[in-house]
Amino acid sequence: MTIRPLRLLTRNIEAPLLFETFFVSAVASFLGIRWFLAATGYPKIGSSGIHIAHMLWGGLLLLLAVLLLVGFLDRAMGQVATAIAGLGFGAFIDEIGKFVTSDNDYFYRPSIALIYGVFVLVFLVSRIVVGQRRLSSDEALANALSLMSGAPVRGLEPDDRLRIAELLAVADQADPRTRAATRYLAAIPAVPDHNNIVEVIKGRLAAVYTRVMTYSWADEALIAIVVGYTVLAVAGVTFVASLPPVGASAVLAGAFTAQVGSTLAGALLVALGVVSLRRSRVTAYHWFQRGLLVWILITQVFVFYSSQLGGLGGLAIDLMAYGSLRYAIRLERAAERAKAGAHVGNPPDDE
Repeated sequence: MTIRPLRLLTRNIEAPLLFETFFVSAVASFLGIRWFLAATGYPKIGSSGIHIAHMLWGGLLLLLAVLLLVGFLDRAMGQVATAIAGLGFGAFIDEIGKFVTSDNDYFYRPSIALIYGVFVLVFLVSRIVVGQRRLSSDEALANALSLMSGAPVRGLEPDDRLRIAELLAVADQADPRTRAATRYLAAIPAVPDHNNIVEVIKGRLAAVYTRVMTYSWADEALIAIVVGYTVLAVAGVTFVASLPPVGASAVLAGAFTAQVGSTLAGALLVALGVVSLRRSRVTAYHWFQRGLLVWILITQVFVFYSSQLGGLGGLAIDLMAYGSLRYAIRLERAAERAKAGAHVGNPPDDE
């Protein structure tokens, strides 16, 4: 088997969703373990000098995930295995303090910052490896075939069929493999569309967003919310940094300085988004995202170093804001495509 360069490997169109599942599961595992241990007084499994660390349970979960990924082609099983892998990685990385200190200190002060830094690093590497480029013709065909792999057993729902058809439209139409895949898609039996609770909620949120943003005051209200959010973020970090730190040191003082500096840098990017809002909501939302990413990927590392788990509240709010922006960008782009399609008399494509 020939090992090809990374740039020649076939990317998975579902990778962003799988990465998201992995990160959410890993963070939930890490936080759940910390909460459980604190609530139960840090119990130990084992006796007579034996202690079974939960890092081992994390390793077993990672092993289970690998076996499931290797053993089955089913998409649903792949999502389950990804979630299990996240749980295992969270249990593994939670013990990092024991392995970076000479006295195996689980409560080592920078542990939370190190764990969060690892999550950030993995996130950035995953973005670099998968990339944001459009799928090539061969990649589109490969992903279409992958999505059809379990279809003969369970059939295809309308939204899955549409997604596969869009991928085949990107593939080379002169390629006999594409023509064969198109015929195969047409022969797959259809099954009724089943919307889970998440899809129902997303549909209702989209309807509310679309209705609200048609009002004349929508942009002014959005500016007020964003500015208020930014002011609170800057004021909160500045206030914390102004307090005399417990166990003050040059490193801790540097962490506070980095908190303030990165928060101001993120606020500057958000301000650029406010200026751009009148011209394009999508452009403005991208600036808002960049500002939030600075806070999430840089500021929070130093927040966790300075205050341990005290930064979880701010991180949760930033993540919800970032997710909301991503969803709003998709809705705005869909609206732009619909408007362009109506303008030229063509039906809009769906994202």
